[in-house]
Amino acid sequence: GIVLLRDIEFHSTCEHHLQPFNGRAHIAYIPVERIVGISKLARIIDLHARRLQNQERITKGIADDLEKHLAPLGAAVIIEASHGCMRCRGVKKQNSVMTTSAMRGVFFERPEARQELMQLIQARPL
Repeated sequence: GIVLLRDIEFHSTCEHHLQPFNGRAHIAYIPVERIVGISKLARIIDLHARRLQNQERITKGIADDLEKHLAPLGAAVIIEASHGCMRCRGVKKQNSVMTTSAMRGVFFERPEARQELMQLIQARPL
């Protein structure tokens, strides 16, 4: 079945505007043989977010790492973030949220797997 760690908060700095951005990430995979502890899923966010970065690259990089190190049946990363450059510069939109996703394996190939994942992410918090 699906292994999902959701609502992982993160902070990073935009490489384009040197402004902070922060939000939450959801990481999922369907193991075949390898599994990891949940703290490793949270730490992979920090690993990718700690340097000057953009949200799209963080999303893709995490999905690439999951595929490379776990060889899962499927891997998915969804990141929702608020960007300082949108709040403070130019358009000054205070409540905008950018969402990026990377779907691999069955999450990309099978709509029903993607739908199950989205239902789990949208489930009520504890």
